[in-house]
Amino acid sequence: MIPVFRNIVPCLILGVVIVTGFSSCSNEKRLAKGKPLRNLNANQVLANFEAAEFQWDWIGMKISVDVESPEGNQSFKATVRMAKDSAIWMSISPALGVEVARILLSPDSVQFFSKIPGNKFFYTGNYDALSEWADNPLEFVDVQAILGGKPMGLDAENGKYIARTDVQRYALVGRYKRQVKRVIGINDNALTPQDSLNIQLPTRRYERLRNRADDEDLLIQRHWFDGITFDPLQDQFNDLYHQRSLTLNRSEFEESDNGRFPRAFEVLIRTMDGDLKMEWNVSRIRFGRPYDFPFTIPENYEQRTGF
Repeated sequence: MIPVFRNIVPCLILGVVIVTGFSSCSNEKRLAKGKPLRNLNANQVLANFEAAEFQWDWIGMKISVDVESPEGNQSFKATVRMAKDSAIWMSISPALGVEVARILLSPDSVQFFSKIPGNKFFYTGNYDALSEWADNPLEFVDVQAILGGKPMGLDAENGKYIARTDVQRYALVGRYKRQVKRVIGINDNALTPQDSLNIQLPTRRYERLRNRADDEDLLIQRHWFDGITFDPLQDQFNDLYHQRSLTLNRSEFEESDNGRFPRAFEVLIRTMDGDLKMEWNVSRIRFGRPYDFPFTIPENYEQRTGF
């Protein structure tokens, strides 16, 4: 290695640590004195988050899940195993502990089987059927981000977000496209993080605009981070095209050798047909241990093309 680079690399690492530590320490003192958070731009918020981001290669955990929907409420438990960027395996069971379903995801494939009496079947294919079932485009990276405690859909591309302070949190607001500004009657510079995003155009004008727009043209995303630790606390997506929203909250962050990981999650989906709320809590978790992903389809199960 050329001598100058031998010195520069440690200095750069030390510099990142100092900048990150200064920002967090400074905010902690400011909040203790009743002062607002320091103003940071979007790149600074992203840099602080990435410096504190939870790191992992293997995760194994047990979770308890509660679901509330217009069709009724249900609870179940799941064992989850993940190899980063490679595989996600889940075994699902009701309170009695007898497995009723198993799923194995890879970056380009979905495998699933149901052991429920009277509904025994299996599916093998890509993410099209899973996206159709969820009524939303889904990919491996989305599921991994949700289960791995990372922000959904966060794109660190330069200039894509505007940073705002929101009490003791930082918010990154996706910059509006022209169609969004026309629909809600406000520009992104005037937006505050908690603004409600309602369609303000007359119905006919909105329908004409919607017919000329793509789904992503009318999608607004916001991400919130703790002002001291930069934990990813909340993601929110407002889909003005389909008039629905998704909010993902994370809490009860715990320290580990890999960083801080949330032990409690909440997903709230609002649509024109009603709301769906799902909460899950991590009861046991282990990092860094390689896992097997057993997946053998039982005999005489019906093969289906969807869920």
